[in-house]
Amino acid sequence: MRSLNMMRLARDPSAHHHMEMSETHNYEFKFRNHATPTPWQKKRPTLITNTSGGNSSPFFLARAIALAMGIRFIVMVMICSAIIINSLLSQEAPTFLNESYCGPCPKTWLCYRNNCYQFFHERKNWFQSQAFCMSQNSSLLKIYSKEDQDFLRLVKSYHWMGLVQNPANGSWQWEDGSVVSPSQLTLVEMDNGTCAVYGSNFKGYTENCMTPNTYICMQRTV
Repeated sequence: MRSLNMMRLARDPSAHHHMEMSETHNYEFKFRNHATPTPWQKKRPTLITNTSGGNSSPFFLARAIALAMGIRFIVMVMICSAIIINSLLSQEAPTFLNESYCGPCPKTWLCYRNNCYQFFHERKNWFQSQAFCMSQNSSLLKIYSKEDQDFLRLVKSYHWMGLVQNPANGSWQWEDGSVVSPSQLTLVEMDNGTCAVYGSNFKGYTENCMTPNTYICMQRTV
């Protein structure tokens, strides 16, 4: 077959040229078909994803703020609760008297309407408390007037005061020998108590004299 074609080409040069053109056309057609991608071969679009490590979502930010505010609220509640509990258990004088000073009162004492007061936190029995106040040139607390000593309404806890029961007649007397009157103090008698502690709101409670309690010393300046 090849020999026959060669013979034809030798006889007809134009046929040889036609055959070369035909082969070139076929080669270009195959190259174009190979280079042109089919629809399914087209490159799909690449999805762009967020590769950053942080999360800037508004929802995440709102959750973080809410969590921080919640923690702060809990801490504030705990602090306020601790302050309230400490205030309720405190045995100190009312805060508005702190750092006050007047007249001849010792500098570490509280002065209110020309009377000097000191609240001692160590616990002693009544006799020990009385002896310590005497060493400070004072006596245990005495109620003279509800009007002049109205700050004592705010005193918390129980403190020894200078009130004892007279064993001879059973009456209640102050250290100076004067008898307590209802206008000065409401005395609530408890069992087996011959001394008295000051509670609050001008109320006293009888107590065993040997029971350790805090105490209030007082100096009269007028």
